[in-house]
Amino acid sequence: MDKNGQMTFSDDPMLQENGEIYQLISEGNFKEAIKKLDKLMNLNPDYPGLVEAYRTAKFWHNREKDIRKTEQGKTTADFLMEEWAIFDDYASSKNMQSSSAYKSAMRFIFFRASENYKIAFQRNEGTGSRLELLINLGECFLRLSEHKLAVETLEHARNSYSANARMMFILGASYYHLDDIPKSLLFFKEAFLIDPSQLDLSLINVKPINDIINVIKKSGKTYRDIREWLPVYGFITDIFYVRRNISKHQIDMLKNELLSLEKNYVKLNKEEIESTNILPRMLNKYLWLFDYYIHQNINFENSGQIKERLLALDNDLFEEFLNTPPYKK
Repeated sequence: MDKNGQMTFSDDPMLQENGEIYQLISEGNFKEAIKKLDKLMNLNPDYPGLVEAYRTAKFWHNREKDIRKTEQGKTTADFLMEEWAIFDDYASSKNMQSSSAYKSAMRFIFFRASENYKIAFQRNEGTGSRLELLINLGECFLRLSEHKLAVETLEHARNSYSANARMMFILGASYYHLDDIPKSLLFFKEAFLIDPSQLDLSLINVKPINDIINVIKKSGKTYRDIREWLPVYGFITDIFYVRRNISKHQIDMLKNELLSLEKNYVKLNKEEIESTNILPRMLNKYLWLFDYYIHQNINFENSGQIKERLLALDNDLFEEFLNTPPYKK
Protein backbone atom coordinates (compact mmCIF):
# COMPACT_ATOMS: atom_id res chain seq x y z
CA MET A 1 0.00 0.00 0.00
CA ASP A 2 1.06 3.61 -0.46
CA LYS A 3 0.78 6.21 2.28
CA ASN A 4 -2.83 7.00 1.30
CA GLY A 5 -3.87 3.39 1.74
CA GLN A 6 -4.19 2.73 -1.99
CA MET A 7 -3.23 -0.67 -3.35
CA THR A 8 -0.09 -0.65 -5.53
CA PHE A 9 1.21 -3.16 -8.07
CA SER A 10 3.69 -4.42 -5.49
CA ASP A 11 0.73 -5.48 -3.30
CA ASP A 12 -0.62 -7.73 -6.06
CA PRO A 13 0.68 -11.26 -5.29
CA MET A 14 -0.40 -12.58 -8.71
CA LEU A 15 1.67 -9.99 -10.54
CA GLN A 16 4.92 -11.50 -9.29
CA GLU A 17 3.64 -15.03 -10.01
CA ASN A 18 2.77 -13.94 -13.53
CA GLY A 19 6.27 -12.54 -14.04
CA GLU A 20 7.74 -15.85 -12.91
CA ILE A 21 5.55 -17.68 -15.43
CA TYR A 22 6.77 -15.50 -18.29
CA GLN A 23 10.34 -16.15 -17.18
CA LEU A 24 9.72 -19.91 -17.20
CA ILE A 25 8.27 -19.72 -20.71
CA SER A 26 11.25 -17.69 -21.94
CA GLU A 27 13.53 -20.40 -20.49
CA GLY A 28 11.55 -23.19 -22.15
CA ASN A 29 10.37 -24.63 -18.83
CA PHE A 30 6.80 -25.12 -20.02
CA LYS A 31 5.90 -27.91 -17.60
CA GLU A 32 6.65 -25.78 -14.55
CA ALA A 33 4.85 -22.82 -16.13
CA ILE A 34 1.71 -24.95 -16.56
CA LYS A 35 1.86 -26.03 -12.90
CA LYS A 36 1.95 -22.43 -11.74
CA LEU A 37 -0.76 -21.47 -14.22
CA ASP A 38 -3.08 -24.23 -12.99
CA LYS A 39 -2.73 -22.86 -9.46
CA LEU A 40 -3.34 -19.24 -10.47
CA MET A 41 -6.28 -20.03 -12.71
CA ASN A 42 -8.00 -21.78 -9.82
CA LEU A 43 -7.58 -18.59 -7.80
CA ASN A 44 -8.54 -16.07 -10.48
CA PRO A 45 -9.20 -17.42 -13.99
CA ASP A 46 -9.93 -13.91 -15.30
CA TYR A 47 -6.59 -12.42 -14.26
CA PRO A 48 -5.07 -10.57 -17.26
CA GLY A 49 -2.66 -12.67 -19.32
CA LEU A 50 -3.32 -16.05 -17.71
CA VAL A 51 -5.30 -17.54 -20.59
CA GLU A 52 -2.70 -16.44 -23.15
CA ALA A 53 0.12 -17.80 -20.99
CA TYR A 54 -1.68 -21.12 -20.50
CA ARG A 55 -2.34 -21.56 -24.22
CA THR A 56 1.28 -20.67 -25.01
CA ALA A 57 2.79 -23.00 -22.41
CA LYS A 58 0.52 -25.89 -23.44
CA PHE A 59 1.29 -25.45 -27.13
CA TRP A 60 5.04 -25.69 -26.61
CA HIS A 61 4.88 -28.28 -23.84
CA ASN A 62 3.11 -30.58 -26.32
CA ARG A 63 6.15 -30.25 -28.59
CA GLU A 64 8.89 -30.57 -25.99
CA LYS A 65 9.49 -34.28 -26.62
CA ASP A 66 9.81 -33.72 -30.36
CA ILE A 67 12.24 -30.85 -29.76
CA ARG A 68 14.37 -32.94 -27.40
CA LYS A 69 14.56 -36.01 -29.62
CA THR A 70 15.40 -34.01 -32.77
CA GLU A 71 19.09 -33.98 -33.64
CA GLN A 72 20.87 -30.75 -32.83
CA GLY A 73 21.70 -28.47 -35.73
CA LYS A 74 19.69 -27.64 -38.83
CA THR A 75 17.02 -30.28 -38.15
CA THR A 76 16.12 -28.82 -34.76
CA ALA A 77 16.36 -25.23 -35.99
CA ASP A 78 14.11 -25.90 -38.98
CA PHE A 79 11.63 -27.77 -36.76
CA LEU A 80 11.44 -24.81 -34.37
CA MET A 81 10.91 -22.34 -37.22
CA GLU A 82 8.19 -24.52 -38.75
CA GLU A 83 6.43 -24.94 -35.41
CA TRP A 84 6.71 -21.23 -34.74
CA ALA A 85 4.86 -20.53 -38.00
CA ILE A 86 2.04 -22.80 -36.77
CA PHE A 87 2.05 -21.14 -33.35
CA ASP A 88 2.05 -17.68 -34.94
CA ASP A 89 -1.11 -18.54 -36.90
CA TYR A 90 -2.68 -19.95 -33.73
CA ALA A 91 -1.69 -16.87 -31.71
CA SER A 92 -3.12 -14.61 -34.40
CA SER A 93 -6.45 -16.45 -34.32
CA LYS A 94 -6.58 -15.97 -30.52
CA ASN A 95 -5.37 -12.34 -30.57
CA MET A 96 -2.32 -13.31 -28.53
CA GLN A 97 0.48 -11.74 -30.58
CA SER A 98 0.81 -8.69 -28.34
CA SER A 99 0.77 -10.74 -25.12
CA SER A 100 3.75 -11.12 -22.81
CA ALA A 101 3.48 -14.90 -23.10
CA TYR A 102 3.84 -14.72 -26.90
CA LYS A 103 6.92 -12.52 -26.59
CA SER A 104 8.42 -14.82 -23.94
CA ALA A 105 7.92 -17.86 -26.19
CA MET A 106 9.48 -15.96 -29.11
CA ARG A 107 12.63 -15.28 -27.08
CA PHE A 108 13.01 -18.97 -26.25
CA ILE A 109 12.19 -20.39 -29.68
CA PHE A 110 14.34 -18.02 -31.72
CA PHE A 111 17.25 -18.12 -29.30
CA ARG A 112 17.14 -21.92 -29.44
CA ALA A 113 16.82 -21.87 -33.23
CA SER A 114 19.73 -19.45 -33.59
CA GLU A 115 21.96 -21.67 -31.45
CA ASN A 116 21.12 -24.64 -33.66
CA TYR A 117 21.70 -22.73 -36.89
CA LYS A 118 25.13 -21.79 -35.54
CA ILE A 119 25.84 -25.48 -34.87
CA ALA A 120 24.65 -26.40 -38.36
CA PHE A 121 26.89 -23.78 -39.96
CA GLN A 122 29.92 -24.85 -37.93
CA ARG A 123 29.36 -28.48 -38.91
CA ASN A 124 28.97 -27.58 -42.59
CA GLU A 125 25.53 -29.19 -42.56
CA GLY A 126 23.91 -29.00 -45.94
CA THR A 127 26.87 -27.45 -47.72
CA GLY A 128 24.64 -26.40 -50.59
CA SER A 129 22.35 -24.45 -48.25
CA ARG A 130 24.90 -22.56 -46.18
CA LEU A 131 23.46 -19.30 -47.43
CA GLU A 132 20.02 -20.41 -46.25
CA LEU A 133 21.49 -21.24 -42.83
CA LEU A 134 22.95 -17.76 -42.53
CA ILE A 135 19.74 -16.08 -43.67
CA ASN A 136 17.70 -18.09 -41.18
CA LEU A 137 20.19 -17.21 -38.46
CA GLY A 138 19.88 -13.55 -39.44
CA GLU A 139 16.10 -13.84 -39.22
CA CYS A 140 16.39 -15.30 -35.72
CA PHE A 141 18.57 -12.38 -34.64
CA LEU A 142 16.07 -9.93 -36.15
CA ARG A 143 13.21 -11.58 -34.24
CA LEU A 144 15.27 -11.33 -31.05
CA SER A 145 16.00 -7.63 -31.77
CA GLU A 146 19.71 -8.49 -31.97
CA HIS A 147 20.08 -6.18 -34.95
CA LYS A 148 23.86 -5.81 -34.81
CA LEU A 149 24.28 -9.59 -34.87
CA ALA A 150 21.81 -9.84 -37.77
CA VAL A 151 23.84 -7.31 -39.75
CA GLU A 152 27.16 -9.04 -38.97
CA THR A 153 25.75 -12.41 -40.01
CA LEU A 154 24.13 -11.25 -43.23
CA GLU A 155 26.94 -8.93 -44.31
CA HIS A 156 29.17 -11.99 -44.10
CA ALA A 157 26.65 -13.87 -46.23
CA ARG A 158 26.43 -10.99 -48.70
CA ASN A 159 30.20 -10.95 -49.17
CA SER A 160 30.30 -14.71 -49.75
CA TYR A 161 27.20 -15.44 -51.82
CA SER A 162 25.04 -13.96 -54.56
CA ALA A 163 22.37 -11.43 -53.65
CA ASN A 164 19.21 -12.92 -52.17
CA ALA A 165 15.88 -11.16 -51.64
CA ARG A 166 15.32 -12.45 -48.08
CA MET A 167 18.87 -11.57 -47.08
CA MET A 168 18.52 -8.00 -48.40
CA PHE A 169 15.10 -7.61 -46.76
CA ILE A 170 16.32 -8.66 -43.31
CA LEU A 171 19.39 -6.46 -43.71
CA GLY A 172 17.10 -3.55 -44.56
CA ALA A 173 15.08 -4.07 -41.39
CA SER A 174 18.18 -4.54 -39.23
CA TYR A 175 19.90 -1.42 -40.54
CA TYR A 176 16.66 0.53 -39.97
CA HIS A 177 16.67 -0.47 -36.29
CA LEU A 178 20.33 0.56 -36.10
CA ASP A 179 19.29 4.01 -37.43
CA ASP A 180 21.15 3.69 -40.72
CA ILE A 181 18.11 4.72 -42.75
CA PRO A 182 19.72 5.30 -46.19
CA LYS A 183 21.39 1.88 -46.13
CA SER A 184 18.13 0.35 -44.90
CA LEU A 185 16.13 1.83 -47.78
CA LEU A 186 18.69 0.73 -50.32
CA PHE A 187 18.56 -2.87 -49.13
CA PHE A 188 14.75 -2.80 -49.22
CA LYS A 189 14.85 -1.56 -52.83
CA GLU A 190 17.31 -4.31 -53.76
CA ALA A 191 15.18 -6.98 -52.10
CA PHE A 192 12.04 -5.93 -53.99
CA LEU A 193 13.95 -5.82 -57.27
CA ILE A 194 15.24 -9.38 -56.84
CA ASP A 195 11.98 -11.10 -55.89
CA PRO A 196 9.11 -9.60 -53.82
CA SER A 197 7.42 -13.01 -53.50
CA GLN A 198 10.23 -14.21 -51.20
CA LEU A 199 9.57 -11.48 -48.65
CA ASP A 200 7.60 -11.96 -45.43
CA LEU A 201 6.08 -8.58 -44.56
CA SER A 202 4.94 -9.85 -41.15
CA LEU A 203 8.60 -10.28 -40.19
CA ILE A 204 9.26 -6.56 -39.97
CA ASN A 205 7.67 -3.45 -38.52
CA VAL A 206 9.43 -0.40 -39.92
CA LYS A 207 8.02 3.01 -40.79
CA PRO A 208 9.02 3.24 -44.48
CA ILE A 209 7.37 -0.06 -45.40
CA ASN A 210 4.31 0.72 -43.25
CA ASP A 211 4.03 4.15 -44.87
CA ILE A 212 4.04 2.65 -48.37
CA ILE A 213 1.42 0.08 -47.40
CA ASN A 214 -0.78 2.88 -46.05
CA VAL A 215 -0.38 4.85 -49.31
CA ILE A 216 -1.50 1.81 -51.29
CA LYS A 217 -4.49 1.26 -49.01
CA LYS A 218 -5.53 4.92 -49.29
CA SER A 219 -5.26 4.78 -53.09
CA GLY A 220 -8.39 2.66 -53.16
CA LYS A 221 -6.74 0.13 -55.45
CA THR A 222 -6.65 -3.54 -54.60
CA TYR A 223 -3.81 -5.75 -55.71
CA ARG A 224 -3.43 -9.52 -55.75
CA ASP A 225 -0.08 -9.29 -53.94
CA ILE A 226 0.77 -5.98 -52.30
CA ARG A 227 4.44 -6.98 -52.05
CA GLU A 228 4.80 -6.68 -55.81
CA TRP A 229 3.55 -3.09 -55.76
CA LEU A 230 5.52 -1.84 -52.76
CA PRO A 231 8.65 -0.84 -54.73
CA VAL A 232 6.55 0.98 -57.36
CA TYR A 233 4.73 3.08 -54.77
CA GLY A 234 7.96 3.45 -52.79
CA PHE A 235 9.51 5.10 -55.84
CA ILE A 236 6.66 7.41 -56.83
CA THR A 237 6.12 8.61 -53.24
CA ASP A 238 9.88 9.15 -52.82
CA ILE A 239 9.84 7.02 -49.66
CA PHE A 240 12.54 4.95 -51.37
CA TYR A 241 14.54 8.12 -52.01
CA VAL A 242 18.01 6.55 -51.94
CA ARG A 243 19.83 5.44 -55.07
CA ARG A 244 23.11 3.83 -55.98
CA ASN A 245 25.19 3.84 -59.13
CA ILE A 246 24.28 0.99 -61.44
CA SER A 247 26.89 -0.75 -63.56
CA LYS A 248 26.55 -1.22 -67.32
CA HIS A 249 26.25 -4.98 -66.73
CA GLN A 250 23.30 -4.41 -64.40
CA ILE A 251 21.66 -2.07 -66.89
CA ASP A 252 22.04 -4.70 -69.61
CA MET A 253 20.46 -7.28 -67.30
CA LEU A 254 17.51 -4.97 -66.57
CA LYS A 255 16.99 -4.38 -70.29
CA ASN A 256 17.08 -8.11 -71.07
CA GLU A 257 14.65 -8.88 -68.25
CA LEU A 258 12.30 -6.16 -69.48
CA LEU A 259 12.48 -7.46 -73.04
CA SER A 260 11.45 -10.91 -71.85
CA LEU A 261 8.63 -9.49 -69.68
CA GLU A 262 7.35 -7.33 -72.53
CA LYS A 263 7.19 -10.34 -74.87
CA ASN A 264 5.06 -12.20 -72.33
CA TYR A 265 2.98 -9.16 -71.43
CA VAL A 266 1.66 -8.59 -74.96
CA LYS A 267 0.38 -12.17 -75.07
CA LEU A 268 -1.85 -11.72 -72.00
CA ASN A 269 -5.36 -10.36 -71.71
CA LYS A 270 -6.43 -8.01 -68.91
CA GLU A 271 -7.60 -10.79 -66.58
CA GLU A 272 -4.39 -12.74 -67.08
CA ILE A 273 -2.27 -9.66 -66.40
CA GLU A 274 -4.13 -8.99 -63.14
CA SER A 275 -3.68 -12.61 -62.03
CA THR A 276 0.11 -12.46 -62.39
CA ASN A 277 2.97 -10.31 -61.06
CA ILE A 278 4.12 -9.27 -64.54
CA LEU A 279 2.88 -5.66 -64.54
CA PRO A 280 4.37 -4.46 -61.19
CA ARG A 281 7.66 -6.19 -61.98
CA MET A 282 7.85 -4.44 -65.34
CA LEU A 283 7.04 -1.11 -63.72
CA ASN A 284 9.68 -1.55 -61.03
CA LYS A 285 12.40 -2.40 -63.55
CA TYR A 286 11.38 0.49 -65.79
CA LEU A 287 11.62 2.83 -62.80
CA TRP A 288 15.16 1.66 -62.05
CA LEU A 289 16.10 2.37 -65.66
CA PHE A 290 14.24 5.68 -65.65
CA ASP A 291 16.10 6.80 -62.53
CA TYR A 292 19.38 5.77 -64.14
CA TYR A 293 18.76 7.95 -67.20
CA ILE A 294 17.54 10.88 -65.11
CA HIS A 295 20.25 10.95 -62.42
CA GLN A 296 23.26 8.79 -63.28
CA ASN A 297 23.66 8.67 -67.04
CA ILE A 298 21.47 11.55 -68.21
CA ASN A 299 19.76 10.69 -71.49
CA PHE A 300 16.54 12.57 -72.23
CA GLU A 301 15.70 10.41 -75.24
CA ASN A 302 15.85 7.17 -73.27
CA SER A 303 14.11 8.63 -70.21
CA GLY A 304 11.41 10.07 -72.48
CA GLN A 305 10.75 6.66 -74.06
CA ILE A 306 10.50 5.03 -70.63
CA LYS A 307 8.17 7.82 -69.48
CA GLU A 308 5.85 7.12 -72.40
CA ARG A 309 5.88 3.39 -71.66
CA LEU A 310 5.08 3.94 -67.98
CA LEU A 311 2.12 6.14 -68.89
CA ALA A 312 0.91 3.56 -71.40
CA LEU A 313 1.10 0.80 -68.80
CA ASP A 314 -0.65 2.70 -65.99
CA ASN A 315 -1.59 6.28 -66.80
CA ASP A 316 -3.61 6.81 -63.61
CA LEU A 317 -0.68 5.83 -61.43
CA PHE A 318 2.04 7.78 -63.24
CA GLU A 319 0.42 10.88 -64.77
CA GLU A 320 0.81 13.15 -61.74
CA PHE A 321 4.19 11.72 -60.73
CA LEU A 322 5.75 12.15 -64.18
CA ASN A 323 4.55 15.73 -64.45
CA THR A 324 6.53 16.90 -61.41
CA PRO A 325 10.23 17.86 -61.33
CA PRO A 326 12.73 16.37 -62.02
CA TYR A 327 10.70 14.02 -64.22
CA LYS A 328 8.77 16.68 -66.16
CA LYS A 329 10.94 17.09 -69.26
